[in-house]
Amino acid sequence: MMPLSRRRFLQKSALMTGAAALPMSFTLSNTAYAANSYQALVCVFLRGGNDSFNMLMPGDDHMYPRYAARRPDIAIDKDQLLMTQQSDENGVAIGLHPSMPGVQALFHEGMAAGLLNIGPLVGPSGSGAPLPTGLYNHAKQQYAWESAWHSSAYAAYGWGGLVMDLLAQGGAIPELISLGSNQWLNGVNVGDVRTNRQGTVATVKAFTGASHLESAYSEMLNAVSVSPFHQQYLHQHNNFLTPYRQFRSLINDTPLDPAINRQHSLGAQLSAVKRIIDASIASGSVSRQVFIVNQGGYDTHSNQQPKHAALYGQLDTALTEFTRALGEQQSQVTTFTMSDFGRTMHNNSNKGTDHGWGSNQLVIGGSVQGGCYGAYPDFSVGSPNDNGRGRLIPTLAHEQMAATLAAWFGVSPSGIQTLFPTTSRHFTTMNLGFMG
Repeated sequence: MMPLSRRRFLQKSALMTGAAALPMSFTLSNTAYAANSYQALVCVFLRGGNDSFNMLMPGDDHMYPRYAARRPDIAIDKDQLLMTQQSDENGVAIGLHPSMPGVQALFHEGMAAGLLNIGPLVGPSGSGAPLPTGLYNHAKQQYAWESAWHSSAYAAYGWGGLVMDLLAQGGAIPELISLGSNQWLNGVNVGDVRTNRQGTVATVKAFTGASHLESAYSEMLNAVSVSPFHQQYLHQHNNFLTPYRQFRSLINDTPLDPAINRQHSLGAQLSAVKRIIDASIASGSVSRQVFIVNQGGYDTHSNQQPKHAALYGQLDTALTEFTRALGEQQSQVTTFTMSDFGRTMHNNSNKGTDHGWGSNQLVIGGSVQGGCYGAYPDFSVGSPNDNGRGRLIPTLAHEQMAATLAAWFGVSPSGIQTLFPTTSRHFTTMNLGFMG
């Protein structure tokens, strides 16, 4: 768990891959946020590798049969698709899994975007750019999605943390908040604070062994000492606890929003995020915040259809209720999905799918330019889009998605090039256009 201060203790010794310090191009754009504005990014990481070609599917008479032919045991019936009223860049109509009517409504209202066939990619296929390392491996591809490619590998820092290296200002409420393990919020000079599902820091790590330790520690700090050295020692320790206590106090004074169902894990996590957002806006002390929450269970090697029905139902409810509950703040908060990887286009003998590469992702919020971005690949066996065994080669890079979100957050074009140096060289554009 990181302290709530903006800078880590070791900031002076921290080095970014290939750079000795944060360069001058790490600056805000000319249209950077006003002092009293607020924006938040909320990452929903779907752990295990979501077979998102059963989340966003082609619904036309040409592509749907090709999709269904590759997955005869798990394809969603065409008449069950929830049509989004959106098409890919080739005009293919896009449908959603039948467990996602709430997200369908957000598409209809122009508050949802689909990113098609996206994944870790250093440069376009055939460009001579190196292949990302660790393809098809859970841990390495989670790290890839959370990071950016630098000279010859993914950086030791997450792109969410690096964005906040630029924008963090410090305040009574932390700016990078996680509700689970991640690398995404690990910056050079900033790091995340882990909260519980109530949205508060129950205690610091040192006090987790027993409930009485924090009160005993506080009693020690309040002890009278005649030694000036001992007094200074206690003073410094008291300063260590103060930010946690301030944060807890602000959160405890802010109620959980009853409009978000907390029955399932993801709903409870997003309910906590909403509580922190409410407290942050009310306090006026935070201009930018970045959150990450997690939903597990997507490693669907078998019996995928019933598993997806339950997972997507929970995902749909949580995303929809969270977005609706934001009310007037909908344009200030952008929620998006990431996942380890997509999965094989053909199903296996256990009515599941295996580890793949390209995937589809969702972006939701009032500032989203609704629609679908990118195009479905050729689903045929042995097509140029198949990297073997039905693993689809992405056509959009995850760093393009990251750069588009970072630009909306206020990072300048030169800052984008510094955050994503290799991908910026290999792609003609880093902004996919899905943010207003």
